[in-house]
Amino acid sequence: MKYTLNLKKINKKDIAIAGGKGVSLGEMMQAGIPVPPGFVISTSAFDKFYGSAIPEDLAKKILAEFKKLKAKYVAVRSSATAEDSSNAAWAGQLESYLNTTEKNLLENVKKCWASLYSPRANAYKSLKGLDKKKISVAVVIQKMVQSEISGVCFTVHPVTKDKNQMIIEAGYGLGEAIVGGKIIPDTYIINKKNIGFRNLYLTAKSVQRKQKLSDKQIIKLTELCQKIEKLFKYPQDIEWAFAKGKFYILQSRPITTL
Repeated sequence: MKYTLNLKKINKKDIAIAGGKGVSLGEMMQAGIPVPPGFVISTSAFDKFYGSAIPEDLAKKILAEFKKLKAKYVAVRSSATAEDSSNAAWAGQLESYLNTTEKNLLENVKKCWASLYSPRANAYKSLKGLDKKKISVAVVIQKMVQSEISGVCFTVHPVTKDKNQMIIEAGYGLGEAIVGGKIIPDTYIINKKNIGFRNLYLTAKSVQRKQKLSDKQIIKLTELCQKIEKLFKYPQDIEWAFAKGKFYILQSRPITTL
């Protein structure tokens, strides 16, 4: 029974052991999308050890995989087996822990497991009719991207549902500030039919301050997000980060409001 899996080896057949987030990241990695390296603690570990102490052999395995990443900090995220389908996205329902170190890694893994039974997650399961369905949770551990700029991209306009428009939101620092509504980001609206400088529309909010992404960067990110939409054959809600001159994709899931 495998308790850890490298993201590079995960595909859609592994949904039961890697959860929605793990599968999405693995599929993107195999398609050549720039995804931070990492591994998944499988649902088998959760099913067997949730509520008990993590046994020493599993703890050693997790820490050995952590060391392979050669990173001081990692992001630790929950990945539920019923997650990120076209009618249920667990965004914000389960816990994530950024800038996790070797010292608090195992503790944060246990917190991710426990988040499946939080009041918020239980309410969501009930709302989506999942409360009688067996749900398990994997944990994704990835090298932390210390983003200079980050944000989200909707490959279809989430409000007007215009399939020819893509929305990119961008802000300085880590993307959680945007996702959590703590800052007002730049918003770029892109015409997908004919990507070019003349088709970028910046909302008034961007004009008031220095533009976070250059036009060239916006076009590069647009092309990357279109590649992801083509891979999954469904409009996507994508979290991205930009660090040291490179874009990274942190997560992609279906837009459930369409």
